Amino acid sequence: MMTPFWEFRLQIVLGCLLFLVAGFAVRAGGIRAGVAFLAAWLFPGAGHVVAGKWKKGLFCFCLLGLLYAIGMWITGFHAVTFEDNQFYYFGKYGSGITLLLAQAGSAEKAVPRLDLHPSWFDPGLLYVCVTGLLNLVLMLNVLELKPATSSAPREAGVPEGNPSSMPPESATPTGKPSSALPGPAVPEGRPDPDLAPPPAPAAPEAAA
Repeated sequence: MMTPFWEFRLQIVLGCLLFLVAGFAVRAGGIRAGVAFLAAWLFPGAGHVVAGKWKKGLFCFCLLGLLYAIGMWITGFHAVTFEDNQFYYFGKYGSGITLLLAQAGSAEKAVPRLDLHPSWFDPGLLYVCVTGLLNLVLMLNVLELKPATSSAPREAGVPEGNPSSMPPESATPTGKPSSALPGPAVPEGRPDPDLAPPPAPAAPEAAA
């Protein structure tokens, strides 16, 4: 039997583990990563919202919330006690909201609903337990997420990296500008035709 004393000690150990892992998350990814991890335990999907993945967080919340609601409806809205099932009982510690609802709910032993077949009772307990266990998987996924950052649009034709590393457009394969390419070799003693002055105009012939 799980006495209140042992249950309190279990909650203390759980809290220490949560803050320990959150501390490692802060060292690895910053304060936002630690806050996202704690938020993921408090509320299913909240960690993804903090990390910038709000669509995924909303989907996970709706999915796990529906699963938990179905399980609680089957069990008559009674929390899973240690006497109901020793294994399903620990599933409520997988999420802060499920633990809070279990603590605030009725302490009576869960019984099958009269309008349902008794064979439905055990799957109902399983749904309540699986909600907490699946939330642990979401918490581990939050540790691997990177915060969403908005990147400024790059100019067309400029690849990623250091723009200064790109060669100038006027550069040739040799690395020299096209205007600086040497011309044909000129023999010594002969003037360069490109530098020679233009010829003088011819004098007009004298009238006979």
